[in-house]
Amino acid sequence: MQIRSILVHLDPGLASVTRLTLAHGLAERLDAELTMLFGSGIEAAPPAFAYSASAALQAAEDNEGRNDFARAGLRAVHADRPGTWCDARGDLAQALIAEAAYADLLILGAPTSAGDPGGTPLGLVEAVILRGGTPALVIPQPHYASTVGERVLIAWDGSIAAARAVRAALPFLRRAERVDVVSWSAAPVLAPFSRLDLGEWLKRHDVDSRMHQRGHAAHLGDVLRSTACELTSDLIVMGCYGHARLRERVFGGATRSVLTSLSVPVMMAH
Repeated sequence: MQIRSILVHLDPGLASVTRLTLAHGLAERLDAELTMLFGSGIEAAPPAFAYSASAALQAAEDNEGRNDFARAGLRAVHADRPGTWCDARGDLAQALIAEAAYADLLILGAPTSAGDPGGTPLGLVEAVILRGGTPALVIPQPHYASTVGERVLIAWDGSIAAARAVRAALPFLRRAERVDVVSWSAAPVLAPFSRLDLGEWLKRHDVDSRMHQRGHAAHLGDVLRSTACELTSDLIVMGCYGHARLRERVFGGATRSVLTSLSVPVMMAH
């Protein structure tokens, strides 16, 4: 797979400048075209019922003013650099899913904290990854690391979702200084009939890797973060999992845990 088209979501949140700078760097590194989609999924809190209609109108105007200010600042950061700027209309998740159909990689911010009201709303990342078919690179908020994809950790369980994430990450893996494949299982994770392991598959794609087999982990999200720290990884590649029997936006435990407390960027596919 080649990455020739990148879509980055921008919003009034504090992390959007970092996300935009990272997206420009990746587009240049991968020789890809960049599209920026600006839209906020978090509106100003509605005033209490005792407030007047004029107070509600003022709150809406303040919210739009914040969006305009952030949009102008981001466009100044983007000025004189290649790429296409777009403003999202309507439902933000649906706008991202529809536009991402024309991208090879989607860059999203991790769910925001309450202290950053203009940032990524809870549920947006889950909805876009589960309902769309485009691999996503989810960036922590805040993100201080100077590199992305030089030291890659692949969380491997042999699942279809994990395989899709690895295939999507090949442009990063081929450029990485080090690739670590880690499985948490009692036995090696191999193809059921050919007995091929992921390390050999990666070698066929010109990627050298180190294989690590570790024991079963009850709380994989915590273990994954500690392993990334131990290996000094600057990118995690993993499948993401939804429980369709419950509802579309509910993630599997490890996926949800990683998303809500990211330490490094995570590339996910479903």
